[in-house]
Amino acid sequence: MHPYPNDSTPEAPRDWFCLRTQTKREHIAAAILSNIDSVETFCPRISQIKKTRTGKKRFVEAMFPGYIFARFSLQDHYRRVIHSQGVSGIVGRGDQKAVPEKLISDLRASLPDAIMEAPDLSIEPGAQVELVSGSLKGLNGKVLAQLPSGNRIQILLEFLGQEITVAANADDVLLASEDE
Repeated sequence: MHPYPNDSTPEAPRDWFCLRTQTKREHIAAAILSNIDSVETFCPRISQIKKTRTGKKRFVEAMFPGYIFARFSLQDHYRRVIHSQGVSGIVGRGDQKAVPEKLISDLRASLPDAIMEAPDLSIEPGAQVELVSGSLKGLNGKVLAQLPSGNRIQILLEFLGQEITVAANADDVLLASEDE
């Protein structure tokens, strides 16, 4: 015997929907929904460098914070989906709730990996950076180049009225923020 009566009847067509989720729980909602038969989920994530009190660290977050995509039969699975842990609603306007299949397939094609890794912009040539450790801590400079030896960069600094170039470990710099 099926716990949901509609599970025994032939399924209606499945469409993609954008679901609103609880903050920072997109991957949990997607995992729970993917355990329901006939429900497919898509939760693109991005790995990026962020500034913390202890320096910079790489974090993995939802590419679309607060939203995931799920493909299911609205007629057969609406209640199970909408009442799943982490899901707070279906995004839509009036009766228009489905997301076009082409949009999801194009998005999936542009994101070949489950987690897209964003580059560390603080090591790109031209980036304005601040040294966060070492004897030059607190000085601001401009990245000139990424050096071939390991994780090092060349930085142009103004020091005691002169411009000097120094090599630093990429982990010892952060993007200089305009608001500080």
